Amino acid sequence: MNVLLVDDQERILIATKKLVNWDRLGVQEVFIADSAAVARKILEANKVDIMLTDIEMPGEDGISLQKWQAVHYPQVCCIFLTSHADFSYAKEAIHNGAFDYILQPASIPDIEETLSRCIRKLEEREVILRKSSLYDKQIPNALEAYIVSMFYQRNQFAQMDEWRADSHTQGDNWWFLPCLAVFEQADAGEGKQFLVKALENAGFDEEGIAYVAALLSEEQAAVLFYGNSGIEPVLMRERLQAIRQSVCKETGGTLTLFLGECTNEGLPESIGNIMDYQEKMVIRKNETYLVSGEKVQELRVPDGAAWGKWLIRKDSVLVKNQIINLLQYAQKQQYLTLSYMQKIIHSFLEACSIGCYAQNKKLTELFTQDFTYEQMLHSYTSVEELCEGVDICLRQYNAMLIERGEGEETYSVHERIQDVLHYLDENMERMISRREAAKYVFLNEDYFSRVFRKETGIGYKEYVLKQKMDYAKKLLGDTDMSVALIASKVGYENFTNFTQMFRKYTGTTPTEYRKKASKKRQP
Repeated sequence: MNVLLVDDQERILIATKKLVNWDRLGVQEVFIADSAAVARKILEANKVDIMLTDIEMPGEDGISLQKWQAVHYPQVCCIFLTSHADFSYAKEAIHNGAFDYILQPASIPDIEETLSRCIRKLEEREVILRKSSLYDKQIPNALEAYIVSMFYQRNQFAQMDEWRADSHTQGDNWWFLPCLAVFEQADAGEGKQFLVKALENAGFDEEGIAYVAALLSEEQAAVLFYGNSGIEPVLMRERLQAIRQSVCKETGGTLTLFLGECTNEGLPESIGNIMDYQEKMVIRKNETYLVSGEKVQELRVPDGAAWGKWLIRKDSVLVKNQIINLLQYAQKQQYLTLSYMQKIIHSFLEACSIGCYAQNKKLTELFTQDFTYEQMLHSYTSVEELCEGVDICLRQYNAMLIERGEGEETYSVHERIQDVLHYLDENMERMISRREAAKYVFLNEDYFSRVFRKETGIGYKEYVLKQKMDYAKKLLGDTDMSVALIASKVGYENFTNFTQMFRKYTGTTPTEYRKKASKKRQP
């Protein structure tokens, strides 16, 4: 096992090479490169298994280097080690196939733990490749070998025509439905046997639905369903849910299933979506997921600065509730990623830093030997773990306030309504419902309506309409934007609805209003 370290700072290269216990990890040789150009030459001239690289470097950066490596040396596992906490980097890195993203300052044990996980993955991959090779030599037409290759190579799979020929599935009328089975507290080999038995008992063969199951690793198995008659993935999910429960009962372990999209030519992409989903998402185990490649609604970006203000006002409950709401919404969307969890953690720590600074305290005072800063930073593996970490920090923060003899302050109604008005201004292009606005500041919907009217002098619905129409009037009078674009700028997807509301509010159509405004501007 060989490792390549890439960083433009010589002291970091030397320290990493010296301090990491390479022998214990089973690493034979460690190469170092102070630039992407040198790294490329080393990759071309030597066998490298893992590349540990910085992102920000003079000339070519680490992201660009990794993209090149993924194309020319896809067998190399890439890990980013960087001091830049920009999650757009992490998102792009993971999208391009990076194994992990370590944020500096990182301890040597953290680096060694990540390298150890990466090495285990490479060893498992080698076992899979040997199995696949063995199948190809001994049983040339073994469909299980194709399944292993499909799920291992994912969207780079280049044997689709061979699979179709050997499985007699040529033609556009054939569909394919991939499924990944992840076992815990049970051996995958034993689990696969029970899974196949449960599939047989489900009567798929009688319905003309064929399937092939294959082991991928000690924890994973793959099943590929296929046929040439109609099938509904949602109904398949319900049937697999019952099968999953049966297997769990037999094995005494847990089984999580990921069911892909029903497809014809897009099978490699559907498999890729499954593998990405189970690797990147924070999921509830022992469930059956229907994974689609559709882009989900953008999740709200956590606002550490706002949370910090709430902590200064001593409203820690509001911070906790906002974090819970963000996590629940992401779970509801079935798109709670590790990177989003990390964003929430970093925003929360930013808020704690702001609160501690205001109290002339250090952030480190929130942590103890029982619960360290590093534990909080790495509490992104489950919602329960993250919420527990938030609870511990907030309890410690509140205890700090009590020690200073400071009483509890509340988040006043006036401050809440001002925050809602600011939220509406920032989201002019959206239609923010009264329910969403009330939830944003943690008020009962009916009570929110009353206090909103008291603070602003008009009802919530009237205020939103006035806000949007006044902004539309400004855009019509001051810009050359099309009326359709202006409609979308103020949250109206339907052009006709916008025109009707504008006319009702102003007594004229948007086009007529623009003409009158233009005449007024003329000298």
